[in-house]
Amino acid sequence: MFVSCDGCACSDFKGFTLLMPAVSVGNVGQLAIDLVISTLHMPRVGYFYTDCLVPMVGNNPYATTEEDATELCINAEVYAATSKELVVLQIRSPFIKNKYRLFCQILLSWVKNSGFSKIVLLSSSHAYQRNDQQLHGCSKGIPLVVLLKFCSEGDNIPDAFALADYLNETLPLIAPQSTTSQAKSSRWKIPSSWKLLFGSGLPSSLF
Repeated sequence: MFVSCDGCACSDFKGFTLLMPAVSVGNVGQLAIDLVISTLHMPRVGYFYTDCLVPMVGNNPYATTEEDATELCINAEVYAATSKELVVLQIRSPFIKNKYRLFCQILLSWVKNSGFSKIVLLSSSHAYQRNDQQLHGCSKGIPLVVLLKFCSEGDNIPDAFALADYLNETLPLIAPQSTTSQAKSSRWKIPSSWKLLFGSGLPSSLF
């Protein structure tokens, strides 16, 4: 269930778009969501309290100062950009076995009660599985847009930038500045947490 942050005035999401990732290959959807939250400076307005996801806690992934670096984040948090009528649900841990359907039911209930106009889902799939037959549903009467990036496990940062660019073409979030892929990707602000995306490196004492 959705729990708003203390003192947060933003709780009416009627007509808003809900943007969220699928926990999938290379975490591409989640990385792209990171870029959106960081670039738009979206404040956290609440979190999703559920036992359907693996528990986790960590430091603020979007910290810009030493003070806000001490803030904690959990496995499912909600951010909002009211000027763009956009709400983002960031999921940071995998589903607990056999609880995926329950999570979907809880999520759909929140979507309906909040009055969201549509859902945009960012996902990824193995490059060798180029089959769209698994993309079906929207049987609950809620408009759904799925943006899917075929990729492989490894350094998926370029895939995240590409998926964010695809999203910006479908749902304009930042102003276009150039048609070249390198310039387009440079518009997105990389969150501070990406500095440790591949760990802190090998200690020199090993050599």
